[in-house]
Amino acid sequence: MSGWWRRNRGALLALGILVPVTVGVFCGWEWWKTASGQPTFAVTAQQGESVDLGGVTFGPARVTETTIADTEIPAGTKILAVRVPVDRHGGVTGCQVYALRELDGRERVFEADTALVPWDYNRYTLCPMDPEAELFPAGPFSIDVPFIVPDDVDGPLGVELLIVDELPRYARLVVVP
Repeated sequence: MSGWWRRNRGALLALGILVPVTVGVFCGWEWWKTASGQPTFAVTAQQGESVDLGGVTFGPARVTETTIADTEIPAGTKILAVRVPVDRHGGVTGCQVYALRELDGRERVFEADTALVPWDYNRYTLCPMDPEAELFPAGPFSIDVPFIVPDDVDGPLGVELLIVDELPRYARLVVVP
């Protein structure tokens, strides 16, 4: 029996190395295929700073608590209006604010509520991509997005911006209401 082990030790050693490496590569590739389509790696700018991502400059972002006349929101909630200055430097890159995230405490994530809040639709809620469109901004502009959040949200918060071509990287601007 020991002769067989001795004759095949090179193959057994290679098998002991190649099987874990193959499993690791397979699992890593599957994870990357999943993660590459999701916002996974944040490029973060602290409060009062801006960030560059994909040739677009975002920030510095501001957040303010606001009320909108004749708007009923659920009890125990408030509306936070987020404003993010955007400079595409002459490009036509599309982008959007897709979430507001608590960075401390419960780490809850809130989605933009432009459908629930009667928002002024003359404001940009994303980066238009069609340069032929009438409302396409020629230079720097601001994205304004409302979020309905619980009353106990007080910050710091991360305003998360997405550029599809830059995934899995995304921009996060830190704000404190």
